[in-house]
Amino acid sequence: MVEFKGACLMTWSEGYWDIINELYWVPSYLGLKSIPKRHWTVEGNMVCVPKSMTNPSGPLYRRVRSGDDYEAFIRRQEETFNHILNLTLSILPGEVVAEIFGPVANFSVPGDLKVLGKSISNRYSWIAGANATTPDAFLLSESCIFAIEIKFNAKTSLDQLAKYVALIAGEEIQNGKRDFVNLLFVYPLKANEKFISQTNINPVDIGPRYFDMLSDSVGNARVKSLYLSEQESIRDTLSRLNVRCITWQDLYGQIISFMEKLGESNGDKTLFRLLSGLASEILFHPLSCVDEKA
Repeated sequence: MVEFKGACLMTWSEGYWDIINELYWVPSYLGLKSIPKRHWTVEGNMVCVPKSMTNPSGPLYRRVRSGDDYEAFIRRQEETFNHILNLTLSILPGEVVAEIFGPVANFSVPGDLKVLGKSISNRYSWIAGANATTPDAFLLSESCIFAIEIKFNAKTSLDQLAKYVALIAGEEIQNGKRDFVNLLFVYPLKANEKFISQTNINPVDIGPRYFDMLSDSVGNARVKSLYLSEQESIRDTLSRLNVRCITWQDLYGQIISFMEKLGESNGDKTLFRLLSGLASEILFHPLSCVDEKA
């Protein structure tokens, strides 16, 4: 429950957590089947179950968290927050995405930004369906590439940065150069300082001179192959790449500012409810360090 503009409402993202909670307590929805105690054979502190009731190619599973413990655990994970972020970005009109993110990411983009999603691995010939890189969010328009990397307690590595550069360059190589190429990192606190301390690069200085450093840091074979075969193209992308680092407080404030400008039309009400879900998840995430009153 979040209060915006003096009104208390249940956000759509609470429905997402209800689904996750249901899957936890009813694992049969995930294709998992319990082994009732009547099928156990207990000998001392050992339990045996029929081999026919186990998965011959995989492990056995057991529930290790209570309901309250599980909810606190799952809400801290970047992966689940990323689901909510990408659901929001995939529904929002691309122009709205640009209006919200543009000021904090330092870009202005005409056109309809659209989320690419998990089709990335099949979109690019150099990836060829492999699990080479998984961006937190990757959006495209005719004139822009916009990638987002979210951080709560994970560190930024040169290998990760190199993968984003490869993905952006790979899109331009395969589908044409864009007028704007942008990469945004979102941290809980001290965004620029965190990026610099963890990569030894100032984000505003990123350019072709860092090609060798990035290429040397790559661990994935397919990404490495792209760096070796498309040096000129990747250097060109680096020369135009706009990298910015912001905090969750910055993004939260930008979302709230946009929401405050919305009117009473059905479209604006829908936008308000959609953004309320994302804003509430940012505000109440235990690692975001967001102050509602800041």
